[in-house]
Amino acid sequence: MRSILLFFIADILLAFNLDEAIALALQNSQKIREQELRTQIAQNNIRAQYGKFAPKLEFRYSSTQNNRVNANTYILNLSDIHASYNLFHGFKDFYTLKSYQALKQAQDHMQEAVTQDIILLTKKLYIQILEARNNLAIATESVRLLRSQQKQAQEFYSQGLKSKSDLLSVEVMLANAKVNQSNNKNALQHVLLSLQKLLNTQIDINTLEGLTTRNLSQLNFERDKLEQAMLKSRSEYLYMQSVLDSLRYEKRSYQSAYLPSVDASISRLWYSNDVSTLNRLGTNLQSQARINFTWNIFNGLNDKYLLESKELDILITQARLLDLKYELNLALDIAISDLQTAKEQYNTSQKAVLLAEESYKIVQNRYKQNIETSREVLNSEIALSQARLHFNQSQHRINLALANLERIIQSSLNEIQ
Repeated sequence: MRSILLFFIADILLAFNLDEAIALALQNSQKIREQELRTQIAQNNIRAQYGKFAPKLEFRYSSTQNNRVNANTYILNLSDIHASYNLFHGFKDFYTLKSYQALKQAQDHMQEAVTQDIILLTKKLYIQILEARNNLAIATESVRLLRSQQKQAQEFYSQGLKSKSDLLSVEVMLANAKVNQSNNKNALQHVLLSLQKLLNTQIDINTLEGLTTRNLSQLNFERDKLEQAMLKSRSEYLYMQSVLDSLRYEKRSYQSAYLPSVDASISRLWYSNDVSTLNRLGTNLQSQARINFTWNIFNGLNDKYLLESKELDILITQARLLDLKYELNLALDIAISDLQTAKEQYNTSQKAVLLAEESYKIVQNRYKQNIETSREVLNSEIALSQARLHFNQSQHRINLALANLERIIQSSLNEIQ
């Protein structure tokens, strides 16, 4: 009893569930790391734009050698401290900042989209492993049943109750079942390797926890609510909206080129015709304060065509946003259809398993009594294995459909009901 209890506790401690798989996938994803770095770049671009609203301070020094006609040469030394401040640039700096802030929001949405893609991929691989593991168990059970039938057929043949062809039919089916079992092992290994690569860790297939199938009556969702949640939360859609906002701010920034700009500056200047006099700050000292007013009257229509190009960029992005909305709605309809189909297959295959199990028991008992031939038993065994496979597939197709649907709307389905 103690050993059984220790084994049970160890099995719990070693169990590996879907949430742990998702956490590992996010932790080890280089795609997410790349997006995090891109987000930092976007944040630094915003900080750089704030610098345009701060005053500027410069120290400048120049030394000039001058030659006169009479061959006399003198050196003019000039140094100054210059401070300037942008009072008004037609809101260009303001809208440029807003444009970069919108791009930062777009990058945030892109990072979230990549994160959600990693989560969906993890869910798919995890579910596919569970399905492949169950398929292998079904194939293994089929081999066991056929071995039992082979033993029975061998006894009947030895007793002269059945022909050799009866025994050979069972042996052929057993060989085919072993091939099918091998194929299922290979399929399981492939999907397991894919998940291990994603998580960057080794996984014991026996420690994966199964997923419970939700009550089918609770899996009814209103399409309008799903679409509303999708357009509100889907990162790719929000990304395109933020890019569109950025372009609109850029357009306003270009429009500011038609407005005047005003700058204020203060300079303190020292100059002399000898380097040594620079040390005497009281000599040849001059201070200046300026207000610079500039208004672009005509620059060869440069601003006009830049503005028109930006308007075209906005139209292109609006078209892409509308096209994305159509694609998302199509994906939503397909996901809803997949879920409905999976639910129908689940109900049908569940009944089929019960019928196939009962039929197999009846035929097997009749075969042991030498009433049925091996053909009827083989057909019954095939029907049972197929029913179990279809039921297993329908179970996991429901979970796959739910995972895909949650990715499309990027919200919890529990919040939709």
